[in-house]
Amino acid sequence: MNLATDGRTRQLQDAFQAFNRLSEQLEGSYRELEQRVQRLNEELAAARSERLRQLAEKERLAERLQKLLSALPAAVVVLDGKDCIQECNPAALALLGEPLLGRPWSEVHLRAVGVASSGAPEVVLKNGRVVSVTRRPLESEPGSIVVLQDVTEVRAMQDTIHRNQRLSAMGEMAAGMAHQIRTPLATALLYVSQLGRSDLRADDRRRFADKVLARLRHMESQVNDMLSFAKGGRFGMEVLSVKEFLDEARASLETQLRPLQANFVLENIADGRLTANKEALLGVLGNLADNAANARPQGLHLTLRAELDADAHLLLRVCDNGPGMASETLERIFDPFFTTRSEGTGLGLAVVQAVIQAHNGQVGVHSRPGKGTEFTITLPLREAPAACHETEYRRAS
Repeated sequence: MNLATDGRTRQLQDAFQAFNRLSEQLEGSYRELEQRVQRLNEELAAARSERLRQLAEKERLAERLQKLLSALPAAVVVLDGKDCIQECNPAALALLGEPLLGRPWSEVHLRAVGVASSGAPEVVLKNGRVVSVTRRPLESEPGSIVVLQDVTEVRAMQDTIHRNQRLSAMGEMAAGMAHQIRTPLATALLYVSQLGRSDLRADDRRRFADKVLARLRHMESQVNDMLSFAKGGRFGMEVLSVKEFLDEARASLETQLRPLQANFVLENIADGRLTANKEALLGVLGNLADNAANARPQGLHLTLRAELDADAHLLLRVCDNGPGMASETLERIFDPFFTTRSEGTGLGLAVVQAVIQAHNGQVGVHSRPGKGTEFTITLPLREAPAACHETEYRRAS
């Protein structure tokens, strides 16, 4: 009996000791857990404090940026991934008009400019203001930012400077111009004096009259080039049908090239409407045709091709089968007063460039010796065409 009692007593003692050890372990674990919780609370408090500091700094930065955007004279528009306006500053509202927020950028551009967005670096608003457009993608999220800077006064000042430069250059070459006009004038006077002869045959009289007319037209072309160059591409604009304009261009070029018995082809696969000065553009095509005729007076084949590019711009390509030009000549082809002709003023192609730039377009040239020359004129359309016409061919008779 005593042995059994002693056994139970030892078991109880062992169990009590095991309980004490377990209690001590639990107490140690609890203290360690409390220390970890305290450290985590301290870290969370520090992180929360840093986060609050960062948020406060971002709020101050956002407030400064908002004030900066409000004070900027340039119009700033922020677009989302769907090209809709998310944000804009007061300058954008003043320049583009309301509503802006939530509206598609294409709709706002069409409303302010009158034509679809083409990515051009400069556009002319309906109110006549000239605006420089810069667009950059947002790096941190889908979308982009558009900055519009009113450069009307800058362009007007540049035009004034360029005009003064042109007038100065014209003054410097006045003596040379007088000589170039005097030569065809003297020739015309000589032929006119022959017309008064009573014994002159009818064929000779007609031939002399044609030569007088040719010399007078040559002088008229030189004077017109000088006046257009001095004007610097400032013209009254109207809305033109591309097809109707090309019909007039065909008639004008056929008349111009008929005395040379040149082969003229019109290829038209373009349609739409553009804002332009009809007479100035016809003068551009006439200058290019005259340039081709002077390069190849016999056996000239001239093609005027009208088409649309990927951005719905009107492309006018004037191609000839002339002798072409060397790279040295191409580098200076649009320089005022540069000419390879003894009787030329060097203003024809300078006028071409000035007129096309005044229409917010571009003009380029591609040529190689012995391979002919192609001038390419790019003009923005006012209205995109619904469909292109079939090719039309016209030849000078």
